[in-house]
Amino acid sequence: MKAVTVYGPRDMRIEDVPMRPLKRDEVLVRVAWTGICATDLAIYTGESSFVKSGEIRYPCRVGHEWSGIVEEVGESVTKFKKGDRVITDNGVSCGECDNCKCGDRFGCTEIMSVGTINCWDGCYAEYMYMPECHTYPLADSVSLEEAALAEPLSIALGAVKKYEIRPDTTVAVIGTGSIALGAAALASVKGAKQVIVIGRKDFKLEAALKCGATHVVNSTKENAEERLREITAGKGADFVIESSGGPKTVEEAMRIASKRGTVALLAFYERTLDAFPIDTLVSKELTVKGVMGEFGLVPEAAEYLAKGLPVEGMITHRMELAEVPAFFARSAETSGERIKALVRIRP
Repeated sequence: MKAVTVYGPRDMRIEDVPMRPLKRDEVLVRVAWTGICATDLAIYTGESSFVKSGEIRYPCRVGHEWSGIVEEVGESVTKFKKGDRVITDNGVSCGECDNCKCGDRFGCTEIMSVGTINCWDGCYAEYMYMPECHTYPLADSVSLEEAALAEPLSIALGAVKKYEIRPDTTVAVIGTGSIALGAAALASVKGAKQVIVIGRKDFKLEAALKCGATHVVNSTKENAEERLREITAGKGADFVIESSGGPKTVEEAMRIASKRGTVALLAFYERTLDAFPIDTLVSKELTVKGVMGEFGLVPEAAEYLAKGLPVEGMITHRMELAEVPAFFARSAETSGERIKALVRIRP
């Protein structure tokens, strides 16, 4: 099969990869669509902190946002058959550690992340092998293209679940990537009074409005903190979702949060932050939560897609598998020009 492999910084190749035997508990899936994530780009450039720490090693097959159609099932698989449309978790548990045996597969001590840490081969490929326990049916009402958004949307859902959104809740989202816009859309459909998205690109902020934001703030044109205080009559945001990954935005998230507010961090940062605002955290009695996502949220995210969650504004680029290396090379030189790029692997 054709697959994309990263051999080192800025060394990405499409190559023929041999198919392996299907295990008893696995499904072989013909990949339909996959999404390009900022994590994939950081692995490609070598700038990922996980590459620098050795947790991601070259060569690796990247990609973890995808949808597809079952081609074959292992002899012990009972939930799927050839032709079923599916989505999957973004990781694979070992099934053997104490946590797995207790039913906590997300707490697996030997977890392999699809296309990233302790790598399970990623989805820039014509076929994927996945255990049945990490595979989920896709509703007919959700297109395979749209379903490629279920994984980043599941991360956003993991963040939104960290706070009980009520009709009087103000939610602020820092960032304008697909996870950030997904969080804005989810906060909106969950009934937040105000959903304020802070970003740096007008076209992305326009997409945020389509996704359900009530207000947008371009931080290159106005003081985001002052504008948010104006919108909230001085209170600040009850719940702040920081998804941009910048150390300065962590501090900004805490500044714009209300007294006793909650801040969710759902981006990867460098190992240390030189100026983590401890005084702000303490004086405002903030709750800060890290969000990694978890197994089982992908099908829940797909349910929101089936109900019409407004996400059409997220997709800015589409391409074929053969175009992927050139797209990565361009993206490494021009940041911020996309929201979500999708790759059509097979029709």
